[in-house]
Amino acid sequence: MTESDFDAEAYAREMARLVHLPIDAAHLPGVVQNLRLAARMAATIEGMAIPREREAAPVFIAGRRA
Repeated sequence: MTESDFDAEAYAREMARLVHLPIDAAHLPGVVQNLRLAARMAATIEGMAIPREREAAPVFIAGRRA
């Protein structure tokens, strides 16, 4: 998905509706701005080539010693 494919305002409105979370009209521009920023950050990560030989990070399990 490209940034131009992502309709942040429609997404914000639909997700708010689905979880019954009212978003005040005065706050919607900030929500949309943050969703667009998050989408750009996600695209940056998704665009990175990670070599297969890279080891995955360890999994944290509370109470377990390494």
